[in-house]
Amino acid sequence: MLASALAATVLVISIAPSALAARNGNGQTLTSSIKRGLDPAGQLLTIKGKGFNPAVGIYVALCVTPTQGAKPGPCGGGIDMDGSSQASAWISSNPPPYARNLTSPYGKKGSFTTRIKVSPKIGDVDCRAISCSIVARADHLQGANRLYDVAIPVTFR
Repeated sequence: MLASALAATVLVISIAPSALAARNGNGQTLTSSIKRGLDPAGQLLTIKGKGFNPAVGIYVALCVTPTQGAKPGPCGGGIDMDGSSQASAWISSNPPPYARNLTSPYGKKGSFTTRIKVSPKIGDVDCRAISCSIVARADHLQGANRLYDVAIPVTFR
């Protein structure tokens, strides 16, 4: 029994050695498909979350790694009114009327899976020179709310 459990663990580690999960003090978890050695030409990542409050919308994006308690930013994606940039995702089960085609709803128990495209530049900021993270944070409707902040530090090649 122990040998089969160990074999399963080794298999998971060998399939996804650079995947990482982060959890905040409020129980929300964020997982990135990759966290190290991201392609500087741009890379599409799968991001999963769980434990979020479906009544509070969140953004998921690459941001400068925030200090404890500070609002994440600057972040990639900016104001993406047509959802075409893929640099950020807006998760909300109750979006304002203007955003119904820009958001994805939460799944069971505040879970979600989304994809974002990241590159090492956020405007003039170069994530190869300073620390950047994949971040979940409350959307602009609760912009000062830090309860949903979760950050996974990433690196680029």
